Amino acid sequence: MILVAITLILLSIIIPIIFKSNDSISENTNKVEFKFNNAFKVVMLSSTIIFVIVSLVFLFISINSDKKGELIAVIFFAFLAVLSSFLYLLAKNKKIIYCDNILYIYNIFGKQKNLNIKDIEQAIEIPTDGIKLIFKNNEKVKIDMQMSNYHKVKEILNKNNIIVKDNNGNNSPQGW
Repeated sequence: MILVAITLILLSIIIPIIFKSNDSISENTNKVEFKFNNAFKVVMLSSTIIFVIVSLVFLFISINSDKKGELIAVIFFAFLAVLSSFLYLLAKNKKIIYCDNILYIYNIFGKQKNLNIKDIEQAIEIPTDGIKLIFKNNEKVKIDMQMSNYHKVKEILNKNNIIVKDNNGNNSPQGW
């Protein structure tokens, strides 16, 4: 068990160093990119690797012993590994780029969709979550509060004469 703890500590120290990146900030003021922070990506990838290793350790222990309690731990940590890998995919691939009144939207699998900002029917802000954009064709896009440049969303929407409302239909929500 001490070996597992040492391995987890080493992985949590080494992985962020390996995946550290130096993103340059774009000077193009017409282009705004909303994406998750690299630190969140590293944490999710590290968590996935750690949960896979822990579940493999418990699987090895359950194979070599008569106790079946370890099998529950294998299932639990495998579930956490799947969940954290899903969140890693979300953090890695989901992004929204605003450029010249077009929103380039990339989903969790990296598939791109282009929508015109003039087609937005409603912009609903959920103070602790982000802004949900509802388009005329009933498509919904959510800009998460944790995404970079989130503070520019209202500015872009106001520039395009789109009023941001809260869940109750109040204009210019102020948060809690």
